[in-house]
Amino acid sequence: MPDPHYPSVDLDFILNHVNASGKLAHGGIARFGSTTTLVIEGHQAIYKRSTLIRELEPGQICLEQATAVALKFAFLGQLLEWLVTNRNWREGAYIVP
Repeated sequence: MPDPHYPSVDLDFILNHVNASGKLAHGGIARFGSTTTLVIEGHQAIYKRSTLIRELEPGQICLEQATAVALKFAFLGQLLEWLVTNRNWREGAYIVP
């Protein structure tokens, strides 16, 4: 069940930025039902280069997974901008000084 205090993130947004990062292995995205696997290029063991993403709802992933993928593929700034624009959400915005 999604956390009601954090927004979900569109999987298509995440996958577009992952593809644009240039870090994926050839054929590095595999989808099986509600699970998407991302494989980074390299010579390490496959389990060290793999990232699993599980959809909460069709086409939506949780903020925590989106943040982890954005850090690994270097597009955290774009994710934060997307959250403000598309979900009207900003980390810490619920705190009134």
